[in-house]
Amino acid sequence: MAGNRESGLRDFSHDEWLPFDQPAPGLLHQLRRQSPIRPTLVALALVVLATVAISPGRMSNAQGVAVTSSTANGPLLGFGPALAYDAKHRQVVLLNQAGQTWIWANRSWTLAHPADSPPTGLEVAAWDPAIGKVVLVGVVGEASEFTYSYTWDGTSWNLLHPGVIPPAGALSMAYDAATRELVLLVGLAGPSGTIAVQTWIFDGKGWEPRAGLDSSSLSVSTALGFDPSTRTMLAVSTNFSASGTSTWRWDGGHWDSLTTSHHPPPSARMTLVNQPGSGKLLLLTEADSPFGDPTVAQTWTWSGRDWEERTPLGDSNVIPYAVTAGDALHGDLWAFEEIAGATPSALRPLAAFRWGGGHWDRLTIDRVTR
Repeated sequence: MAGNRESGLRDFSHDEWLPFDQPAPGLLHQLRRQSPIRPTLVALALVVLATVAISPGRMSNAQGVAVTSSTANGPLLGFGPALAYDAKHRQVVLLNQAGQTWIWANRSWTLAHPADSPPTGLEVAAWDPAIGKVVLVGVVGEASEFTYSYTWDGTSWNLLHPGVIPPAGALSMAYDAATRELVLLVGLAGPSGTIAVQTWIFDGKGWEPRAGLDSSSLSVSTALGFDPSTRTMLAVSTNFSASGTSTWRWDGGHWDSLTTSHHPPPSARMTLVNQPGSGKLLLLTEADSPFGDPTVAQTWTWSGRDWEERTPLGDSNVIPYAVTAGDALHGDLWAFEEIAGATPSALRPLAAFRWGGGHWDRLTIDRVTR
């Protein structure tokens, strides 16, 4: 199945990169301390938050203006938007809970107007070099949840019709460069409070189930990324019962739990991305804090054997999201966050950061065009 799944990434400039999302601190605290977090509640929270945060007339024709400061009014990120780097078109595509598709390239945001868009729900996205498109998987519905799959071709979203559909749950997805497959993790909360984390593989046309993470202590909150140093997939899952995290490695057939000396803090939202040129993974997560206290976004790097804490990022009480624009050798690692205390609206003050190898540098967002 993996034999013909191979394609190289095109070269890109260092100014072309990606976007991200954020929720209100109060909701994050509540979700983080749910044990376990029901996927249905998360999906409902996303819809409610999007409805409250987005003002009427979300497809306004008003034009953005160039700015010279390090922040600008960018697109609503919301809670858990789908975000991925489109290597073919050398730009980042963002689908938020407003149903808007935004493009990030050359340090600028541009609102796209695709002919079709996925439903508003809880979504993840990743670049699949085998088909040359961004693949999106989402979950929508409260009384009757269902899962859907789309691809982005650079101008529009296209619905897929796979024969087998992954179940509705908490989602994380990344491309496995070793097996040349997309790997999807689906976190399912059982009626008795147990957690099941299923593994699904995308072969370019449809989904196939594989062995899942097997532990009664796992949470539905899991980050997923490809580790270039070992050429295996790595998963970091929040363990709410023990207020910690566990690290897992995928060999293409099953998951193995790893023993580490250090553990990143648990969070309801974690982002695991590659550091181009370093052969390492970087994890963004929340620092644990007493309920009601400000949260701080922590940065951790994976050496291949253990986690190391690095410098924090940005303001308190916001969640940054990071994405790698490029491949394992060449590219930039960026993070975006909404400014704390921003008034709910269709456009939010955003801050952009570039990873400098050991610290984050805040940069300028040049233009936002609607």
